[in-house]
Amino acid sequence: MELGNLQAKKFRKRMMGLDPGDVEAFLLDVNEELHRLTEKNENLKEDVQTLESEIKEHRDREKTIQAVLVSAQENAEQIRANAEREAKLVISQAKVKAEAILNDAGNRLIRMEQEMSEMRRNRIQFGARIRSLLDAFRQMLDDDGKEAPRKFEEKQDPE
Repeated sequence: MELGNLQAKKFRKRMMGLDPGDVEAFLLDVNEELHRLTEKNENLKEDVQTLESEIKEHRDREKTIQAVLVSAQENAEQIRANAEREAKLVISQAKVKAEAILNDAGNRLIRMEQEMSEMRRNRIQFGARIRSLLDAFRQMLDDDGKEAPRKFEEKQDPE
């Protein structure tokens, strides 16, 4: 039954029947209530559609947020793995450099020890030469004092 049909509905009159005024007043009340409930029902349907639309939007956002979180977690894991790889590489390079530095330092130490040894030999040789020279000069001084008259005489005596 539609609203218009309720207002147009007519009852037959009978004796000893219902009061037509009461029936019409009742039908008007029923019609108004039915009209109010129909509007309320339409409003509720609109509200339901709005809420369902909002729920769909929230679910879509939730899916997007979950996808972003998964992506962020994967990115974080990848960044962590890259950082670990890079740290291992840096450590490896540092070890290689440290070994090179140690080898270089060891080689320099060996060279320095060899140079020091060479310098000790040179000092010993120099000392020996100086002693030899000093001994030779001493000998010459000693000889000059004893042999000077003889040498002088030899020079004077041309036999």
